[in-house]
Amino acid sequence: MKKIYQLRRKPVDYFYLNESFQEKALKRFSPPEICISFDMSSNVLFRNWKGKSKLVLDLTIGVPQYRLKIQHGDQFNWKMLNDVDPVSKRMFAQYVEEVNLADIILCGSEFVKNTVSWLNPDNESKCRVLPYGVDLEDFGNPNKEFVEKKDLQFVFVGTVGWRKGADVLLKAWKNFVALHPECELHFFGAVDNHIDLSDMPANVHMHGMVNRAILVEQLKKMDVFVFPTTFEGSSIAVFQAMAMQLPVITTANSGTVLKHGISCEMIEVGNVYAVTNAMEKLYADLAYRKAIAQQAYRLSNDYTWQHYKDRLSQILNEDELIAPRKMSEELQVSVDL
Repeated sequence: MKKIYQLRRKPVDYFYLNESFQEKALKRFSPPEICISFDMSSNVLFRNWKGKSKLVLDLTIGVPQYRLKIQHGDQFNWKMLNDVDPVSKRMFAQYVEEVNLADIILCGSEFVKNTVSWLNPDNESKCRVLPYGVDLEDFGNPNKEFVEKKDLQFVFVGTVGWRKGADVLLKAWKNFVALHPECELHFFGAVDNHIDLSDMPANVHMHGMVNRAILVEQLKKMDVFVFPTTFEGSSIAVFQAMAMQLPVITTANSGTVLKHGISCEMIEVGNVYAVTNAMEKLYADLAYRKAIAQQAYRLSNDYTWQHYKDRLSQILNEDELIAPRKMSEELQVSVDL
């Protein structure tokens, strides 16, 4: 019983679990023609299959070292990358190894690509931008109505924490709701333990995690999507908002394909007043809300998961990783997200 108890109490090691999975894959499979693997789950595979397989790294988010650059801004210096805790240092090293070993790097956005080239300009030539997508059958809302009203419903979807800018949004909301007490702000997503919610502004509703059907129904009732994130890859939540014909307020770091003033309201990362002003602008201008929402909706029709598959196949063909042909059934399965 004592041994069993000790096993249950043994802490879970994220690095160990990922490396253990890769080692099992090495035992079960010979080097494939192409190996497509995710960040933080590729170092062991790439190390063993380098020169035997074409190695494709699917970088789901910007390289984590860049978060220090965002945090410190103009005060950043490269020595800061060494002045971190042991877990971050190990993670930084693994990202460097995986990016360097990869033959092709799939980047969910230009933002992700920029973080790669910032870390090592020599790797930029390996980057291929491949935005994510949306399931229009679930999230499509072609009959969205836009009406003039004072009680606008604003919504945020994602983990309620610092990385996605929830703290910035709450500060901005405190300013905004004081002027517009009829409006409401809804959060859908798990709450990060590190964020302080003790001084919650008025008219804020925390719904937590909900299933897809409930999320879709709730999004249909919303008027504006607000997502002042600091660090993403290619935000699926933004693509979903586009398909729901919600006017979007977000940052370039969301990895969005939207353009400021045309299909979204783009704001500066970490700027509380920019978020407040953007909400004020959309609150006051129904015509603008409708225009950017409809343009984003039209754009969402070019970013379905089928488009993602087709673009991935094109990338692999252009880089001569596979012969020009219809994507194999195995490849289709691998990108069914």
